[in-house]
Amino acid sequence: MNDKQFMTVFLGVMGVLSITFFVIFFIAQIIVPDKRANDEFTNNNVVSRIEPVGKLNYSGSTDFAENLEVSSVSSVRELRCDSNSNNTTHVVKMLNEGSQGPMVFEPAFIKINTCDSITFEMTDAGHNAVTVASPNDSIPFDTEYKPSTTVQFDTNGIYLYKCTPHAMMAMAGLIQVSDASNKAQMKKEIEKFESGVMMEPVKTRISDLFRQNIK
Repeated sequence: MNDKQFMTVFLGVMGVLSITFFVIFFIAQIIVPDKRANDEFTNNNVVSRIEPVGKLNYSGSTDFAENLEVSSVSSVRELRCDSNSNNTTHVVKMLNEGSQGPMVFEPAFIKINTCDSITFEMTDAGHNAVTVASPNDSIPFDTEYKPSTTVQFDTNGIYLYKCTPHAMMAMAGLIQVSDASNKAQMKKEIEKFESGVMMEPVKTRISDLFRQNIK
């Protein structure tokens, strides 16, 4: 094959490849928008299915009952507290190091009255406070790593909550609202929680707290 024949074959092959490329590109432009539209529709459906329901109370809110949304396994309900009543707001700090050791809520146990509130303050960064177990018909909470979150408690009983990223280090706390009506249930929940604690020195931190404070 001489140079002239080679160039003829080469140019012919390149022409075929160019035509094939443009055909594929054209077909892709027709198909991809439909695919994108379907993806957007699917994603919107997913978002609507996992969108959180339920309402609690956030610190600094102008409308005390409409700024904190959390997932709830039960149907949405309003808080059963009178917003005009003179209830107390307590403070729980989230700390890397406290009087009880590393990765703690301080105080780790707190007893409050029905319809009192707790302001969870993220004193050290990287912590949240989220419900692990609580009385029946109570509203779960999650502070979502916000600097300061206020939650009002309208259901009597014991609440177990944790810091999600540090739960294996026993970063958890107990709240008693008025009575200890769910004491037996909470004892089981604490045992379950502590089975996931990886640090042996603090493995029984919450059960010790329970035994010392819940009568």
